[in-house]
Amino acid sequence: MIDTRFYNSHGPLSLADLIEGMAAELPDAKFSDEMISCGAILAKSQAGQICFLDNKRHKDQALTAKATACFVTERLAENVGARHIIPIVTKTPRAHFARAMKQLATPKSLCGSDGEAKVAKSAQIHSSAVIGAGAVIEDAVEIAPYVIIGPGVHIGAGSVIGSHVDIRCAIIGKKCKIKPSSVIGGAGFGVAADENGMIDIPHLGRVIIGDRVSIGSQSCVDRGQIGDTVVESDVKIDNLVQIAHNCTIGEGTVIAGHTGISGSCNVGKGVQMGGNVGLADHLSVGDGASIAARAGVMHNIPAGEVWSGIPAMPIREHMRVVNATRKLVQKPKKDV
Repeated sequence: MIDTRFYNSHGPLSLADLIEGMAAELPDAKFSDEMISCGAILAKSQAGQICFLDNKRHKDQALTAKATACFVTERLAENVGARHIIPIVTKTPRAHFARAMKQLATPKSLCGSDGEAKVAKSAQIHSSAVIGAGAVIEDAVEIAPYVIIGPGVHIGAGSVIGSHVDIRCAIIGKKCKIKPSSVIGGAGFGVAADENGMIDIPHLGRVIIGDRVSIGSQSCVDRGQIGDTVVESDVKIDNLVQIAHNCTIGEGTVIAGHTGISGSCNVGKGVQMGGNVGLADHLSVGDGASIAARAGVMHNIPAGEVWSGIPAMPIREHMRVVNATRKLVQKPKKDV
């Protein structure tokens, strides 16, 4: 669902209006007047929503889908049709879904006047900070110079926001610390192409941050494309860390600098990541796992395991590979 604290909803719109100008086909003209209120993730979709399916690896998500309609390739149309979801057949489901989302909702403007901000008397806010309409700033919050708090943003009691921080579409917990020049709730990275050219995929979700979370300087936590990016309580994030859209970071996890976590990753509780770790998208890291510095993670990591290397693997296996490689390059000793 669209959180109207952060977004202007333009729905519901008819399917005919949504797909106008797209190279996409409804199975029957009788479906043209079906109304759509917002977009959704396929697996969690409900009636009145629209989604997309463009990869057979994700076809099982249709088993729990309840959307009204779905942009889908011809090969996968049967999967959504079997769930009584209207298949909108197209060669570029992702791009057409993005164009539909742009019609259904847009982020609220920082210059808007949709209700006054609610600021606690005990909050300390520098005069150069910009506070968007409808924002909520709780007791004892400190906001440094040149901070931007977007419309509807909620900052929990006792949190400290460093200078030049930009926060949009986010709910921040109590006693959090966000160091200078970080961006929380910015749009994530995503592009797609169709017959009309390239399109930036709109991000219409949120960032939810728990209590006592620390985020270092120049780090970015992108808001969800649909749904939320979640950073649970007591997570500690170093400088120059990138957390992409729709990730979940479990309670008590520690992430060192220069780490990059791709979209839709699920990192468990109490995980430790060394510096310059990289995670590919849609991966899971189990509770209590450790990832050594500069590891390139391409596969799910079970709970409690220690992984290292590029590509990352269990650390003992990695050490055996390193030792074997060393032996291969060693020069044979000459006989005396």
